[in-house]
Amino acid sequence: MTRDMRLAIAGLGLALLAAIAFSAYTVRRAGRVPGDVAVITHGNEVDLAAHVAPGKFTVFDFYAPWCPPCRVLGPALERLAGREPARLALRKVDIVDWTEPVARQYGVESLPYLVLYDDRGRQVATGEEVFVVLKREFGASANEVSELMGQETARPGQGS
Repeated sequence: MTRDMRLAIAGLGLALLAAIAFSAYTVRRAGRVPGDVAVITHGNEVDLAAHVAPGKFTVFDFYAPWCPPCRVLGPALERLAGREPARLALRKVDIVDWTEPVARQYGVESLPYLVLYDDRGRQVATGEEVFVVLKREFGASANEVSELMGQETARPGQGS
């Protein structure tokens, strides 16, 4: 086998590996919504103001994986953040269960629970008022989220 043939085979091998790696990356990303979304704690106390996205409205979504209403609202908020990446950030606060420090820190009594900061970093709404502000600020982009206002919530004694 000549040197040129070995180089050609090596090049094809590298190209094949790159294609496999790209395919695996694409499969892992399937179902993800682009946008400024991050989980900022799993039960521990957290300073929300430290996680506000500069120049964007920032929604803090207090949730738990065992909470059925959270499993509906969370993806809707993620899709909204994906539709409005320049103007909206989503920060997810996993309370884990009712006994965790973050639930006590913010007095969370039902889930999902939302807190909204405006694009200047000021807290402007909590609870169901967040839906109203999102609808006012994001219009039709927030329809899916605003339709969930007033839905069932999870309370202590339910779930974990």
